[in-house]
Amino acid sequence: MKNNFSVIIDGQEKTVTAEIIDKKIWFKLDAQTYSWDLIDLAEGNYQSNYKKTKSSSKSPDKILAPMPGKVIKIFVSENQTVSKGDTLLVMEAMKMEYTLKADIDSTVEKIFSKVGEQVTLGYLLIQLKNDKQG
Repeated sequence: MKNNFSVIIDGQEKTVTAEIIDKKIWFKLDAQTYSWDLIDLAEGNYQSNYKKTKSSSKSPDKILAPMPGKVIKIFVSENQTVSKGDTLLVMEAMKMEYTLKADIDSTVEKIFSKVGEQVTLGYLLIQLKNDKQG
């Protein structure tokens, strides 16, 4: 169930729509996805445990789910060559679409998801193979 609530970021109050998924409250603000652990909120830890998640993974050859959601479109196939910025797949979460793109020029090594699949935060969706290793 979605709810509207106010957050204060850098001294500015903003209203966002949020949803509880997997014991976390998730919301999107200014093209970034954020989450708070509900246990931290219940204990009053509002600022010290503020967590920001980003759609890009730490490793540019691994495309990970930025939040729990459903894969709704896959634009690539295994062994396909992709360029930095190419759209790889689209997820839906909290009634919003998230487009995941390649961070490097590469080849699609393995696709671990399929259209219609529900995935969890951090799920490995696509493994890329860096074409320029060295």
